[in-house]
Amino acid sequence: MKKLSLALLIGSSLFAQSAMSAEHNRTLSYLTSWGLTSDAAAQLNNAKVDTYLLSFGGWDAEGKISSSDKLLDIPEYNAWYLDTPYLTWTQAKLAHPEKKMLVAFGGETYEAMWSHLANDTNREKIAQGLVRLLKTGFPVYKKNLKPEEMVGECLSHSWDGKVCDMSHFQKAGTVYLDGIDFDFEKAARLTPQENDNLLKLAQRVRQLLGPDSKKLLSLTTYHVGADPEACINASVTQDCSFIEDKRSSHHGEVLPLLTGGKDVFDFFNVMTYDAGPNFQYKIAMANYARAVGNPAKILLGNTINSQWGPDGRYVESREKNIERAAWQAANHYGGFFVWTLGSNNQQLSFGDQVDYINQMHQAAQNAQGDIDNQRPTAIVKYPDEITGATHVVLDGSASTDPENANLQFSWEQISGPHVVLHNKNQPQASFDVGATQKDVLLGFKLTVNDGEQDSVPVTFTIKHKAEVNNGGDNETPDNGNPDNGNPDNGNPDNGNPDNGNPDNGNPDNGNPDNGAHDAWQSSKTYFGGEVVSWKGKQYKAKWWTQNNEPGASDVWQSMSQEIGGEWNAGNVYHGGDEVKYQGKNWVAKWWTKGDKPGHSDVWQAR
Repeated sequence: MKKLSLALLIGSSLFAQSAMSAEHNRTLSYLTSWGLTSDAAAQLNNAKVDTYLLSFGGWDAEGKISSSDKLLDIPEYNAWYLDTPYLTWTQAKLAHPEKKMLVAFGGETYEAMWSHLANDTNREKIAQGLVRLLKTGFPVYKKNLKPEEMVGECLSHSWDGKVCDMSHFQKAGTVYLDGIDFDFEKAARLTPQENDNLLKLAQRVRQLLGPDSKKLLSLTTYHVGADPEACINASVTQDCSFIEDKRSSHHGEVLPLLTGGKDVFDFFNVMTYDAGPNFQYKIAMANYARAVGNPAKILLGNTINSQWGPDGRYVESREKNIERAAWQAANHYGGFFVWTLGSNNQQLSFGDQVDYINQMHQAAQNAQGDIDNQRPTAIVKYPDEITGATHVVLDGSASTDPENANLQFSWEQISGPHVVLHNKNQPQASFDVGATQKDVLLGFKLTVNDGEQDSVPVTFTIKHKAEVNNGGDNETPDNGNPDNGNPDNGNPDNGNPDNGNPDNGNPDNGNPDNGAHDAWQSSKTYFGGEVVSWKGKQYKAKWWTQNNEPGASDVWQSMSQEIGGEWNAGNVYHGGDEVKYQGKNWVAKWWTKGDKPGHSDVWQAR
């Protein structure tokens, strides 16, 4: 039995699992409002595309929706002529209701619309406008219908009014849009605040739609958006997908949105084109998968048009595009998307465009079908936050194997103050923690095995929060035992670096909370959320890293920033980070480095 491609699903208490997030090997295409022929809807019957991104939509500050060439405007009825863009997508949807129609909002034409999200009131209006759009029924008109295919009353009769003229446009049905794609790109670098604004919009749309909605939300972003921010520096090459001498200003620009939105967006489209022949698309895809935590939600981008390159525009060969489509399937990504059906500068007819995409689709299917036994899927349910002394259960019982093999479980703690994991090889593991004087992060990993292959490990972080107004904090502030008189709670190692944990390497330094963190090691791989000790300070990894020294690399965030430490000109700060400077408390509005509080608009007095 052939398995479907890999899915890595991470449970979260923030949102119900997004619609279709477990589907695999998608074939998407933009469908532009321009460049469409009158028979485009009929040609789409031959396309193997399962999801279309209608291009493009926009919004204004009041939430009013607009679209190119009136793509989304319900037309005033005319018996003889209706706009081709509207006819194309509505007729295609009616003919194939199983195929998804999303509106791509953004793109170069509408990039100014992102500024409207900065205002809470306007953002609410925009969210309401998007939800209204998704609930709008669009009438479908066709000529030459059979009488039994016509819906409702006859809209146009013969000249004498006696016969319904089926050679005219008549109503064939009603269709609805399936979702929204946020084509999040600007010429300038996206700011952390813009990332946060879009995340809030998507969360609000998801909330308004309700937990049972099948509507889709996707995010389309630049090729280098998940690269380490340090890749902006041409001397840095590790994990950099764009390695030209003159680097992109967009490296790592959407990392906060990817990590914050991994359970909000159903899939993520990576524009792995317009970057030149030397672009390392495999690295770009790995960076996105690492940030989101689920390769099955990451789609590779191809273009059948000419594209930008550092040495001038060029056209990717058909063979290379087909190879790329097959590569993503063989490596368990979520599919591919194409720019575009409709607009084409390579003299490809609409039918030729369909055939080209079908060839990529077939290559992806063949590559996927070559795998007889694919990996099982690890699925974890866990609390995002815990408070004080408590018992915690980690549940992996929903993990699956397409061939229904019996699964073997392996739980592991990968970061944070040491805890004792019980039932490490069972579907459910558990641990106990005592009270903590300060918020800390606990990192864990689950791997399942089907007897032949391991799953991709699921890594996740639980925030252990201090109880408010805990009087015990004042009684023993320096005794190194934040369990405060509760040494027998089943977790003697938690919060006491000198008891049952002699090998932490740093028993006396950098222990401000309920346990000592392991010392940083240059040879070890760290994942986002892991905490280490280095030169007397605590650092948290923002994403995957290896051999990047804490305090000397943007990948590490000083924990002192989280609790209002003194401002340091050499540190990188992100929106929401708090510091102290010249006796005052300051909060960063967005990414900054070297800007003095009180001397730059990036800092706001608290």
